[in-house]
Amino acid sequence: MTAPTTPGTAQRATRAPRINGKQTFGRALRSEWLKLRTLRSTWIASAITMSITVLFGAGITIAFGISSNSDLPANAADNIAAGTPFGQIAVAVLAALMITGEYASGQIRSTLTATPTRSQVFAAKSLVTAIFAFLLGAVSVLLAWAISAPFIGDHAVSLTDAEYAGYIWGAGLGFAAIALMGLALGFIFRSTAGAISLAVVLLFVITIPFSILSLRFEWAKNLAETLPGNAVLALTDPFARAHSWSGFLNHWQAALVSCAWFIIPTIIAYTVFSRRDA
Repeated sequence: MTAPTTPGTAQRATRAPRINGKQTFGRALRSEWLKLRTLRSTWIASAITMSITVLFGAGITIAFGISSNSDLPANAADNIAAGTPFGQIAVAVLAALMITGEYASGQIRSTLTATPTRSQVFAAKSLVTAIFAFLLGAVSVLLAWAISAPFIGDHAVSLTDAEYAGYIWGAGLGFAAIALMGLALGFIFRSTAGAISLAVVLLFVITIPFSILSLRFEWAKNLAETLPGNAVLALTDPFARAHSWSGFLNHWQAALVSCAWFIIPTIIAYTVFSRRDA
């Protein structure tokens, strides 16, 4: 004997679920932002990034400002972005984790099921990463200025000085550039260890031998200027207040080189991502 069914019950049982609307770039952006802000690793890495950047920036600025050496206090204010090279390493790690974490957990399959158009996924993740990294850099240097300014007295520079305010948005640009490089490496390697290792080598490890060799060899000094950790200074210090570019590269050339360090890997990453299975 079978249980009687009413027409309404049968209709409800056979009706397929209906999905309203279609996947758009705006929805892809919201999805990537949701994933970013709900990950514990995001806020841990962000806290480390800001702490390092603020600690070194404010600490060196204050140390210069209260120094008994008559030459140091005058240049103290230009050190508020001194912590950005260390913060950039942390932000590169954060960016790499945004994609390698998905590959490690298998979530990338769900992402591509929800958004089958890979160009939307890639562009949305890149844009969210760049904006988040920009805010990390800008806020970190702003905090370094706010903390150090009371300690250096008359040597402090107001943010109404357009060139000096360039440290804030310049730090944001530098962080965004390095974050996009880290994200691209994550797409290429699909491995957290591989992407982070190469990012750390490019930003920190490789600069040590080149710095030593540059004391003796001109070619090493010239090549060192093209490394991402050095070239990105052209973005972090957009008006060349603290860094002079009178060597192998001038300021605008260094800025182009720093952009190439994330544009070229991004092109490679998109090509790989669009052609390779998840």
